Amino acid sequence: MTINEPAMHARPASGPRFYEAPSAHPMGEWLALAGLIDPTTIDAIERHAQANDLHFGEAALQLGKITQADLDRALCAQFDAPPPDFHCGDDTQIVFHQQHSVAAEQFRNLRNSLALRWFKHPKGARSLMVTGPTDHPAHAAVSANLAIAFAQAGFRTLLIDADMRTPSLHTVFKLDDCPGLSSILAGRTEEASFQQIASVPCLTVIPAGIIPPNPQELLLRGRLDDLMLQVEARFEVILVNAPPAPVADDFLLIGASTVGSMIVTVRGQTRVAQAESMITRCREYGIRIAGSAMLAL
Repeated sequence: MTINEPAMHARPASGPRFYEAPSAHPMGEWLALAGLIDPTTIDAIERHAQANDLHFGEAALQLGKITQADLDRALCAQFDAPPPDFHCGDDTQIVFHQQHSVAAEQFRNLRNSLALRWFKHPKGARSLMVTGPTDHPAHAAVSANLAIAFAQAGFRTLLIDADMRTPSLHTVFKLDDCPGLSSILAGRTEEASFQQIASVPCLTVIPAGIIPPNPQELLLRGRLDDLMLQVEARFEVILVNAPPAPVADDFLLIGASTVGSMIVTVRGQTRVAQAESMITRCREYGIRIAGSAMLAL
């Protein structure tokens, strides 16, 4: 799975190279503290690293002192990232499950572009709706991966599942589906709907909640505007996952409460006319387009 980002020109990164991140504990000390190497072997590994122009982790791996899995875990720990075998939810979590893949790097590139061009906007943009012109769950995958990427970079991130027709993010993150956004919009509860992701300290998710019989009526009541005003004071990045255009016009109501929108298309499935029609409708309703992303499945 790869991501193309024509609107922001994301460039895939080359293959990973092992290296040490700045840390209070050098790689050797960390591996020793974790019980993965004998502390008495650190000097020998360092000599081998210097003689062969290797980083400490590479030298330890070459000498057979650690396994590839040990090295991956050490690097993740130094970067405050989850280990490669960590599972946050289903396999759509590319940023978690395929950290060294081109797709994961492109999600990070997309995050970087949005951070510089949107969330640091002079007018103080804080929110972004993510949706698409085709009835495909690609927009939900982009919402989840972008939220994780922003949170891993230290941004206080809120992910709201506003798809109250076919919600999915509570399944992705293995959360209770209620209370959630539908309860907030109905005026029943608020704080209990904010669920923090333990493995990603900077990430909070509001699931869609109980599927209501009247999503558009709930969205029209104005409580989403109130919610956005409240969360903009607490979070640096707010991503709102909205139903795609073919399902309903919910995205127009949701987009009116966010600062802008991200349009997600699917290579080989989204037609140009569908994307153009959605962009036209967004502009007619005053919804700004911050960028687009194309998924190649």
